[in-house]
Amino acid sequence: MRVQRSLYEVLDVPPSATAEQIRHAYRVAARRTHPDAGGSSPAFDRVTLAYRVLGDPDRRRRYDLRLAAGTPHPSAPRRSSPGRSSPGPSAPGPGAPGPGADPMVRRRYLALMLVALTLFISAGTVVRLYSVTAAMIMMVVAAMIPPVAVTVASRPRRAPSDPRPRAGEDRGVRADRTPPPGSDR
Repeated sequence: MRVQRSLYEVLDVPPSATAEQIRHAYRVAARRTHPDAGGSSPAFDRVTLAYRVLGDPDRRRRYDLRLAAGTPHPSAPRRSSPGRSSPGPSAPGPGAPGPGADPMVRRRYLALMLVALTLFISAGTVVRLYSVTAAMIMMVVAAMIPPVAVTVASRPRRAPSDPRPRAGEDRGVRADRTPPPGSDR
């Protein structure tokens, strides 16, 4: 059984390292472990994960708390039940949740797939009863839904504490604040 190294050990820096030291250590380790430079892909992925966690002050603080509490760090692999091996590639680490990890996103994705299936089935009925043109339009629309659904389900999700405005939100005046006197709103 392989002993898990801390993310600090992966980058070969002490826990007291500054952000600049971590950035420098990442660049050195990335050059050493990159697959194009003769390194292995899993080693490079591990270095990248270490930098993603340690390079972000908030993630680093949470990681340090988890490390101090003695709980496994973010990249600790999950074990399957004894006697079973999981076929195929392993699940992505916590820094990269798979598409549909969020139940709301999964429901939205399944709803879009249901709409696509309904349009395909309806197109077959329409072609028999009404018009080939209408059926073809329905099938084209239905064929465009799956890629859109995958894009929606796979897009990166922001943390609720992210200060950046959401799409469509005014950057100057937030909806939960009253507008300043004399404004048009």
